[in-house]
Amino acid sequence: MADDDLIDLLGEQIAYYRARAIEYDRTAPFTDHDGYPELTAALQRFAPRGGVLELACGTGQWTKELAQYATELTAVDASEEMLALNRARLARPDVVYVKADVFAWSPAERYDVVFFSAWLSHVPPQRFDDFWALVAACLSDDGRVFVIDELPAVKSIERAIPGAVAPTVERRLTTGERFRTVKVFYEPRLLVAKLATVGWQAEVHPVGWRFFYATARRGNA
Repeated sequence: MADDDLIDLLGEQIAYYRARAIEYDRTAPFTDHDGYPELTAALQRFAPRGGVLELACGTGQWTKELAQYATELTAVDASEEMLALNRARLARPDVVYVKADVFAWSPAERYDVVFFSAWLSHVPPQRFDDFWALVAACLSDDGRVFVIDELPAVKSIERAIPGAVAPTVERRLTTGERFRTVKVFYEPRLLVAKLATVGWQAEVHPVGWRFFYATARRGNA
């Protein structure tokens, strides 16, 4: 029963982002948030060159940044509506787009960099180990990971739903329609420790009160 509940929750999470795609950039203008310059500067220092894979690419707010560095760029998302907006935003025929549920997807090749923003918090704890095994399978032997997500302080502005199979919040569209999504917040030191248990060496850097970025390599890289 718990597995069925988790599958239902993850399905609703995809449905939410499909429905929200048309209003996403208008209701979540990331470039207006405190921390954006620091995050883009950190990505510039990281220099995601070579073959780059972006998971849960959304409307392309970060895809356009990655395209400045990548030799080859692949963007994956479960929402065809998000992918359509991403394509229109970049208007670059050299970006490869893949419609796939990350939890049911396997890479056809390996990449030098895997990037994801505002996605790790949507991975339920039950899928954490498997997700990072997927990330490892996506990477070349010396591959690197860059992550952006939100700090635990954001809990104060979320609508938590108690008793769910995973940490869950309610999200509303401008139409009034309501959805549930997974939302797991990580304190930086605890995230470093949790990643170490599944074979990753990571550094996590808070940016203001809301965001963090993290870089990671496999422990044997």
